[in-house]
Amino acid sequence: MTLLVAALLTATVEASAPGALEQKIYQSVLAGDYAQAAEQVERFLRYSPNDAVMLYNAACIYCRLGRTEQCASSLRRAIDAGLTDLGQIERDPDLAPIRDHPTYKAAIRRLTKRASNKARDAMRDWRSLYGDDQYRYSRDEDRRIAYATALDPTSHDEMRLMIERQVDYLQGSIFDASPSSFLLIAVPTPGDARRLFNNEHAGGIYEHEKRRLISRDTGSSLRHELVHAYHYAHMDRIGQRHPLWIQEGLAALHESYVLDDDGAITYLPNERHNRVRGLVKSGGARRWTRLFGLADDDFMDYAQDHYPQVRSIFEFIADQGKLQCWYQALIEHYQDDRTGELAFTACFDRPLDEIERAWRRWVLDRPPVDIFIRQGDAALGIESRPRASNDGVLITRVLPGSSVANTRLEVGDVIVAVDDQSTRSLTELQTIIASKKIGDSVSIRARRRHEYFTIVVSLQPYRPTGW
Repeated sequence: MTLLVAALLTATVEASAPGALEQKIYQSVLAGDYAQAAEQVERFLRYSPNDAVMLYNAACIYCRLGRTEQCASSLRRAIDAGLTDLGQIERDPDLAPIRDHPTYKAAIRRLTKRASNKARDAMRDWRSLYGDDQYRYSRDEDRRIAYATALDPTSHDEMRLMIERQVDYLQGSIFDASPSSFLLIAVPTPGDARRLFNNEHAGGIYEHEKRRLISRDTGSSLRHELVHAYHYAHMDRIGQRHPLWIQEGLAALHESYVLDDDGAITYLPNERHNRVRGLVKSGGARRWTRLFGLADDDFMDYAQDHYPQVRSIFEFIADQGKLQCWYQALIEHYQDDRTGELAFTACFDRPLDEIERAWRRWVLDRPPVDIFIRQGDAALGIESRPRASNDGVLITRVLPGSSVANTRLEVGDVIVAVDDQSTRSLTELQTIIASKKIGDSVSIRARRRHEYFTIVVSLQPYRPTGW
């Protein structure tokens, strides 16, 4: 049987108190006794005829036995009962014998239409709340993504390109397919975002039940939440639910990266590195065995320390060239170890404490990320506010005599890139400028309403009391 079916059967056993019959089905499948498994599944369905998971398992078992009519019928019933994972159905080798069956084709059409309707309903709900005046709506049928964004056409298209490239990378490397249902990606106006988010510091949220991702910016927050959406979809397909440290670590890892045209990815240290470096240096970083076993609430109680640490751990795994190996090992060993510890020993072939010591040395060997512009540092000479714009850095003041004082830039403009590096947040802009020296020339791409323009600026020293 496929991994999905075995995993779903296991999940059914765990979720049911009187799980004796489910356990027998699982054991029959593992033993390859599909005739006995079919009899047991049929007994189960007499008591619970609308169990979508078990109907799907029945379809796979019937196909294994060569009973194509029963296989197609069970699959149709599973979809009617609420099965939604179109991607798994299309990939599952167990269902290969019925790919050309008319019942199979009709079921796929119905499921595809259902997924498309969800996207339409999600956009309709967003429209009813926020209207059309400030929002742009579009859909990506191939990737099953619906968009509702308060962006101008250029920013919207650039955001979509970034998402498409990240999604294609995620599907081709870590996760294996698109979510079965449409995902709504919403980028609200700053005003709507303030009403949507209770926490001013939150950059985005992914709501799995609603299949809805909301991001305040088109940069690191969006990249972070996008991983959550695809990770959740993958966990659904394989019947696993990975601990929060893994979910947040993978998502945080993708906040900052460079993705080459050939598909190679390089993860970049961001401001989280400074926090974890300080923790490791002071002895405050949590030991891995304790970190990996934390309950969700305990993890979130110290999120300001845990998020940087788990991002750093995954950055280390990726730096060692073992990210895909580690994730596959996590899946394979999940029934024996849900913390992720066995995935480390399987991929690194070393004891966990030895790997942790190597990570700590690796953290300390990397220099801090400079995100601060102090007096005397190279600077643009502008002021802004965090989250004042959803696609860049809004200029709220141009300092007299500064680097940009006599340029085309003015209050109200939005800086979207420096030297071809996106600046979708104030932190991203500060990180780029902080890496420059006095006298360096930088190319600034900015937006004034719907018009984009580029200027070159020579950086001068920052003088907060006067230029």
